Amino acid sequence: MTRRWAGLPYALPYILPLVAFLVALFLVPLVGLLRLSFSPVDAFNAALPGFTFGQYARVFTEPYFYGSLLRTLATALLVAVLCVALAYPAAYVLARRRPGVLRTLLFVIVISPLLTSVVVRTYGWVVLLSGNGLVNRALVASGLRDQPAQLLTSYPAVVVAVTHVLLPFAIIPLTTALGGLDRNLHRASQTLGAGPVRTFLRVTVPLSLPGAVTGALIVFALAMGIYITPLLVGGVTQPLTGIRVYDQVTTVFDYPVAAALSFALLALTMVSTGLLAGVFRIWERRLHG
Repeated sequence: MTRRWAGLPYALPYILPLVAFLVALFLVPLVGLLRLSFSPVDAFNAALPGFTFGQYARVFTEPYFYGSLLRTLATALLVAVLCVALAYPAAYVLARRRPGVLRTLLFVIVISPLLTSVVVRTYGWVVLLSGNGLVNRALVASGLRDQPAQLLTSYPAVVVAVTHVLLPFAIIPLTTALGGLDRNLHRASQTLGAGPVRTFLRVTVPLSLPGAVTGALIVFALAMGIYITPLLVGGVTQPLTGIRVYDQVTTVFDYPVAAALSFALLALTMVSTGLLAGVFRIWERRLHG
């Protein structure tokens, strides 16, 4: 046995329980779901023995299904862009603060949403955006509207709520990237005549690109599969794939189509994430030569 694998026998007792856990609770259900996605159905959408591509044919030919995949992809891209754009100011402040009580407090504020259930955070938006919520009361009191607006069950409300839920996943890696930048580079840029905006665009952004890319990819992947927040804020009428899967399982009871749609979403997420990572890698190479 080579030196590289010499420690493997000692590590196996620690690795095998984790492998067994992943196989039992992740791979086995995933294989079962994949098998279900190729099952034919009867007139009542009950799965039958056999093999068919009919469920995938429905997913990629019926606008109700493939339209939701495209809308989910567009929403995930939009949320990723918004999260990175909103994360820059917060991450810049966190990275610039010296270690101390205030910096620790700011980190706690950023991380605290992750310690709260996503359902609780989403219901916070439901309360804010309801007909008698704070947002509508402010709109009516300011004279911008004569009566409350229908903010819930709208697509903009879904985008805002999902962006808020996933924002910490963009702030944390971006803070790490900005914290590693040499402040002398900013001083040198300003000494050479560049203003704050140009310094940010020509120095800060290129050097912090790895953190921004990491945050964007994490947010994008999470936004592709999120459904609790869009369901509670936007309702079952939102054309997102997660809600379509939920509807097929709980209302239509067509489990094979739900399984096929789930795997289509998984494939689209993996391919899109890979393409985005490749584009970002090319962009980074062009920026840094």
